[in-house]
Amino acid sequence: MKKNPNKCRLLRVFEYMLNTDEEHPLNVTEIQQKLLEDGTCDKLPDRKSILRDWASINECGYELESCANHNKGKYMNGKQRTFEGYQLKMLADAVASARFLAADDARKLGDAIMTLGTESDKELLKKAVIRDESLNVATKQAKYNFDRILEAIRERKQISFQYNDKHLAKPAQEDLRNDGMIYYVSPYYLVPAKNDYYVIACTGEYKNFSHYRVSRMINVKETELAAKDIKLNETYKKLLADGKGISDYLREHINMWFGDTQRVNLHCRQRTRLDVLGTFGNLLNISDCKNDKEYFTTSVQVQAEGGFFNWVAGMGGNVIITGPECVREAYKKYLESQLALYK
Repeated sequence: MKKNPNKCRLLRVFEYMLNTDEEHPLNVTEIQQKLLEDGTCDKLPDRKSILRDWASINECGYELESCANHNKGKYMNGKQRTFEGYQLKMLADAVASARFLAADDARKLGDAIMTLGTESDKELLKKAVIRDESLNVATKQAKYNFDRILEAIRERKQISFQYNDKHLAKPAQEDLRNDGMIYYVSPYYLVPAKNDYYVIACTGEYKNFSHYRVSRMINVKETELAAKDIKLNETYKKLLADGKGISDYLREHINMWFGDTQRVNLHCRQRTRLDVLGTFGNLLNISDCKNDKEYFTTSVQVQAEGGFFNWVAGMGGNVIITGPECVREAYKKYLESQLALYK
């Protein structure tokens, strides 16, 4: 099909202007040169054509601002951009620190995010985003596993995989969990947790949720077996009966430890308020202690075992479990088991 030069030129000019800002405008002469260099036009387009393209862009609802010095040309109004600079910085940082991505994949995705910004954004991100590729510890297969799991969830199919606890590049059969046993699970959710992604699933004949860390899953395959209906899962049924959803489940199962939950009372230093809210959500009832304004009290619904105990210990004594007594005793035993490792 023969291309329409006017339409191609207009589209290309629009793309150029999307990457402009007040510090990086484009004038007619610069646009003419760009159109020649990238092969959009076979010969130098006339100035009136560029001016008409600008007018068409404005008519479509995009605001092109004129520079105070008209010789510098125009730039796209910032309100037209999909992402602002700080949003791109957040996205790029999240990718750079993603341990569930291989270094090469993290680099490519980070570079793709940078293309969404203006020239000023790109210059800033190159300086402001710190990349340490040694932290991108996943294998190159991780992205394919991720995709297969997502597809299985969409198609409501079971997946099969082996579990590589030791995270070896080329594990022998005996290096894998249960001597390389192949797991068959019905995947329901793929969720971020602990700098990784986890599959919330139902395994074999079990009737409750189980969790699997995506970075440890190898040889992931979508099977032809239909996934078990989540409505028949006992954990899911209990969530619904309690008027809860999957977001409540994730908040109550710290570090993806699974099991029954219970109400736990906490006595916390004020400096931990942000950490507590960030872990358990901003709907908590928090009360400042009347006799000591340095502390507040709250209660959380949580799976009170290893994952929760790890979190409490990580707060360095600034969060104290005040009840129930059975949880306090279980936490003491947890701490004793940790201390025993250093005797």
